[in-house]
Amino acid sequence: MKNVYYPLAGMNYIIDNLSQILKNKKPEEREAIIIYLSAQVNSYPHVGTLINFTSAFAIAKQLKETYKVPVRIRVELLESVTGEEQIIDGTKYYKNLVNVKDDNGMTICDKYLPYFKEILNRLSSRDGIEYEILFFYDYQKDFLVRRSLLEVMDNANILGDVLNPKDGSIRLRFECPKCGLVDKHNRNLRTVYKSKEKIVLENECPIHGKHLLTVTEDNDEKFDMNVPLRYLVKAMYLIKSDAKNNTLSVIVDGGDWSGMWPLRVYMEPLLKLGYREPVNVIYTPTILDWSGSKLSKRMYVGNQAYREYMKEGLINYSEFYNQYGEEGFERLYNEVNLWVSDPKLFIRDYTIEYIDMVLRGEAHN
Repeated sequence: MKNVYYPLAGMNYIIDNLSQILKNKKPEEREAIIIYLSAQVNSYPHVGTLINFTSAFAIAKQLKETYKVPVRIRVELLESVTGEEQIIDGTKYYKNLVNVKDDNGMTICDKYLPYFKEILNRLSSRDGIEYEILFFYDYQKDFLVRRSLLEVMDNANILGDVLNPKDGSIRLRFECPKCGLVDKHNRNLRTVYKSKEKIVLENECPIHGKHLLTVTEDNDEKFDMNVPLRYLVKAMYLIKSDAKNNTLSVIVDGGDWSGMWPLRVYMEPLLKLGYREPVNVIYTPTILDWSGSKLSKRMYVGNQAYREYMKEGLINYSEFYNQYGEEGFERLYNEVNLWVSDPKLFIRDYTIEYIDMVLRGEAHN
């Protein structure tokens, strides 16, 4: 029987309940608490996604019990991310998930979405917490989102080197309206017009030529953002939305996005823009492979990744129940809820070997 240790670190010294992370925000005085999850619908969910979602529902239950206000979960599913890439004349282009279809006319998003919904429906039914799905192209239509984006673009001169030290560019992208190709690195981007209320950009498709994007607070032309820009705009949107609606928004994100990332992408830009309130984030445990690397989707690390030592059900939710059964889901659900009940169990990372041990029901101290 293996021993597991939980040395105190960081936040463990100042809280004895996860809900206390938000205590200074007066949750009991808000109309509601809204927990935000996000995921790219570009492959099967893996066990890290399952743990992140289960953590969010467990946290929602705890906040509801502690502060006695309505709590709901909003799940942002990103259909705007890369579905396929190609290089044309030395420039990298991509098409997003809703513009890439298989021989049967099914998009990548449509293929994998049912697995995400299955997890969410199981957790919602079990925990009594309502959730809603919001796709990126619907989310970006909100005038507060577009107002936040315009604010960032108007201050590109002071935010460029913060968000993108590589070249100082702020990567607001948009597809060719005829074929869906997107210039990934904005090599051909040109600003036609920019003010606090409106921005007009021009890019060039290698097949169909030049095309424009216009963004105002109230129009609905769709756009894509790279990860740092998307994170910052979301933080600004949540701060504005909470102020307007007297809600308390909380991002629940994987622990691999903690550390230097929020300091650089959330805090420093918000300070430069004059914001006095930070965004609220709770980071869930990162699931690590044997070498200490974050468990990742195979599309990012290669199709053969993990196959030499890991069960397929850990990386591919469509195989999860074949290998671990309902008992596996029950064991993992109970384990994650145990973590959430005690910060010293929650504010740390776990290896995939540990998770496999839990799923198999192997005893440990």
